[in-house]
Amino acid sequence: MKITVIRMNASLRKAIPLLLLFVLLCFQSHAQQASVTLDRVASFMQAYNAHDIDAMLLNMSDDVKWFNVADNQLIAETTDKKQLYEAMQAHFKAKPNARSRIKDSIALGDTLGVIEEAFSDKNGITTSQCAMSIYQLSQGLIISITYYAAAKC
Repeated sequence: MKITVIRMNASLRKAIPLLLLFVLLCFQSHAQQASVTLDRVASFMQAYNAHDIDAMLLNMSDDVKWFNVADNQLIAETTDKKQLYEAMQAHFKAKPNARSRIKDSIALGDTLGVIEEAFSDKNGITTSQCAMSIYQLSQGLIISITYYAAAKC
């Protein structure tokens, strides 16, 4: 077995630790961003489960968009906080036991892909279904949520 020795000049030897530090900070920054993004969505979900619309809106930008994908079409359900407030009032009135949880998630910058399990109770029987949702954030607030068709978990 032949071992090759690479000789580095002094400036290269000084640069390698800085390069390693840079790479480490990039990974740490990405992990922190993913945590902040997931924390914001978890806070939104906690407010949703409490049916606390005002607390839900604290996690949103003023012009938050709520989209639904159905039949290969993107439908804008709401385009601001006021419309979202009204939609959530109607939703919770129609589904007084609605609740949801994050089953899995993946973050990429300010975007969080989530598999949500939504629960509902009807005639004393609890059922659930799962859906993919995409949360996009800007400056730490949710600016859009896109829900895809639900399926059995």
